[in-house]
Amino acid sequence: MRIGQSIWSREDFNLNNPTSSLVLSTKAKSLIKFRSDTDLNRSFDTHNDENEQEIILPHGHPINSSKNLFSNLQLRSRIYEQQQFVSKDGTVKTVYYFRATRICIDESGPFWPMAFPIKHPTPSFLFYTRNEKKHRFKEYYYLHDNHFLGKNHQQTFDNQPAMFKYTDVLKHPILVYDMDKSPRQQQPKANDNEQMCPSLIFESRFEGGNLRQVKRVGQFEYELILRPDLYTRRHTQWYYFRVQNMIANITYRFRIINLVKKSSLYNEGMQILLFSDVAGKKELRGWHRVGHHINYAEYKQRTYNPLLERDINYFELDFQLEFPHTSDTCYIAHCYPYTFSDLKDDLDYLSSIRSQEIFRRDILCESQAGNSCFIVTVTDESVPISQKKFVFITARIHPGETNSSYMMRGVLEFITSDDRVAQKLRSQLVFKIIPMLNPDGVIIGNYRCSLTGKDMNRNFRHPRKQTFPTIYHMKQLMQDLQKEEHEILAFCDLHGHSRKSNVFAYGCDGCDGPQPNMKNFLNARILPYIMSRTAPEMFAFDYCKFHIHRCKESTGRVVMWKEMLIRNSFTLEASFAGSSIVYVLPILNNYNKYIKQKNFYTYYREKPCHFNIQDYEKFGQCICQSLRQYLDILCDSTRLDSIFLDITKSVLRKLGKEKIPPALLPAVYPEEKQTDEPQISITSVASCLQVLSQCHDTINEQDASSSSDSDSDPEGGELPDIPYRKEDQSLKKKLKKKRSEKIIEERVQRIAHKREANEESNGISGTNGTNGTNSTNGINDTNRRIRVSYPYTSEIDMNSQLKLTLAVDQMDKATRTLPPRGTLFTSKYANRSGHGLPIFTTERALERRQVKLF
Repeated sequence: MRIGQSIWSREDFNLNNPTSSLVLSTKAKSLIKFRSDTDLNRSFDTHNDENEQEIILPHGHPINSSKNLFSNLQLRSRIYEQQQFVSKDGTVKTVYYFRATRICIDESGPFWPMAFPIKHPTPSFLFYTRNEKKHRFKEYYYLHDNHFLGKNHQQTFDNQPAMFKYTDVLKHPILVYDMDKSPRQQQPKANDNEQMCPSLIFESRFEGGNLRQVKRVGQFEYELILRPDLYTRRHTQWYYFRVQNMIANITYRFRIINLVKKSSLYNEGMQILLFSDVAGKKELRGWHRVGHHINYAEYKQRTYNPLLERDINYFELDFQLEFPHTSDTCYIAHCYPYTFSDLKDDLDYLSSIRSQEIFRRDILCESQAGNSCFIVTVTDESVPISQKKFVFITARIHPGETNSSYMMRGVLEFITSDDRVAQKLRSQLVFKIIPMLNPDGVIIGNYRCSLTGKDMNRNFRHPRKQTFPTIYHMKQLMQDLQKEEHEILAFCDLHGHSRKSNVFAYGCDGCDGPQPNMKNFLNARILPYIMSRTAPEMFAFDYCKFHIHRCKESTGRVVMWKEMLIRNSFTLEASFAGSSIVYVLPILNNYNKYIKQKNFYTYYREKPCHFNIQDYEKFGQCICQSLRQYLDILCDSTRLDSIFLDITKSVLRKLGKEKIPPALLPAVYPEEKQTDEPQISITSVASCLQVLSQCHDTINEQDASSSSDSDSDPEGGELPDIPYRKEDQSLKKKLKKKRSEKIIEERVQRIAHKREANEESNGISGTNGTNGTNSTNGINDTNRRIRVSYPYTSEIDMNSQLKLTLAVDQMDKATRTLPPRGTLFTSKYANRSGHGLPIFTTERALERRQVKLF
């Protein structure tokens, strides 16, 4: 049974109303614990039919303060079907269906704002993702000319063989799809003549979709605009929509024109994800990579579009593809979709096959829209909890990072399995897993924000209960555990990254001060280094960063490290593209012997490849296996010292030979030739600490120059952490700067001389007169203010004055131009003016005048 969505909130059910004529079984009524609002006067009207039961819900207004953020529209919702299911533990689950749209809900959701249009049930791909293990092949991506020039794809949208049939040129853009105006059941628009290719049909008004508008600008070319995160003007990176009415083997061109990030992995070989219904049914093929002539660049606006903001610099994703079948139903997405309904289905599936002694699903709290925030507890109930440590794992705080949900699914499937490592972990640890921290944003198709229009990962320090309920209750749970003297071993927040390859981690080592503790430096890197050993083909230890930027002090990993004192607090980032790590096996006679060795990784790859669903799930298993190795290493001092030595060599090797002291080169690079100079050996933990202390400034400088968590731009009101600009050493720039400084100094001196001359002339005139009187009229003028022309701010070299009070490295930061700050809310009256009169009157007057002219 597929659980879909709803357009009402949970408060609109009032099962305890005595005037209600809704008939439910006593057991079902007790299980469905909806909140009731006594302030609402509601009445239910039901009638029975032979095949269905219709329940007409009343016109209600949500009185919850959080609901006022969305709308106060009246609700008119109809349900025509009610079914009850008995789960494995004996509980009864009731599901309600819509009459027209076949969308269904239950007591957990999904719910969404009333103004947000969702008109179609959630597409389901779980059948294909669970069966892809038998029908899976690796999909490679590689940065080469074919990716841009399409040498392997000679057919493009403007030179394809189909051009002899469809030859007419489109005279003006045609609106094909609009989220607010298009009907639910769209029909292909009739063409003026047979020389026009049939138009594609677009749709995204389902759970997770975010396509705002589509215009046809050419015979085979379409211009797409994404809907930004709700109540914001930006955050457009995630896309997910449906395409129909296509013709096979014809090259179509799509241009998404309102993306906001300056760079993307699309320019490094990443391709588009496509799902075909026909291919799925015939070939059991799920999501796969397609597309050629892919380019990500700055958007040069060709025509005016009111949906685009004039003060935002947009970027464009341009790609071409061919659909495999005619009249197919295809879905195109940025990453593998994973919705709130998918999560409920997965949790139901695990509840049905796992024992209740090791797996328990609860509801941590409710989101702003009333959706359930699930929390899963996995442990061995037979072992006393006082002997265990806690591990918190969270995901989907950013809705558009769907790959984190597949890593989370890998964690859940492995930790609840019968594997020996999983059994050992359950006896030693208590896993508190929150698989979806932002269910509201996932449902409505946001990329980064919640329904407040804010990034939840920037509000961990002081979360409000009404604004960020999931974060608030999670922190309360962790604080309660610490009050009961339970140790939290690790906190891991799963994310996705759009500008880097591989999987890597952001952590906290606290070594940013003048006297760093190098022991903490090594301890913070133990778990990521173990992950790099467990999954060498995916995890890149060199990509890990442990510096705390100032603008990231409110993120989850930093707050948990500072406030909760959790030493292992990480943000795990998985690339949307794939792995750039290449393994090439040596061609030897005993090739098979190497393959059969246990310590040798048998994964063979000659060039970088995309991550698929199984790769993300596999890394979720690697997280659990790394935790098991971490617990064993903590109990073995010999293995711990060996890990410290390996981490030290890896960190120094990352610096490069130029930045390492010459005495350390033989220890880090054994292939280097021995020299007569005294050498430093790295053979003990004490030597590691000594070497790291010597190179700490260089390490910290390299670590601080990286990008931030989840590769996001700062939120409104937050200054970006920009690295200091280096001076250009070109001779032309130096001469120009000297000339400008000389001109400014001469101008200031000229104005100062003029000021002195004015003062002298005023003093002379005062002495020639009669003791402070005016020589012309004899009037006392002692109170007269002498006007002196001071230089303007633009005429003074502010940098030279600031140099007296600021350090050199702070100069650029203090004098840089602040970025413009726009409001997070948009208005339909923006850039419209009635010149003192109501807008509608002036617009109607202009319309009547135009009618009279024609």
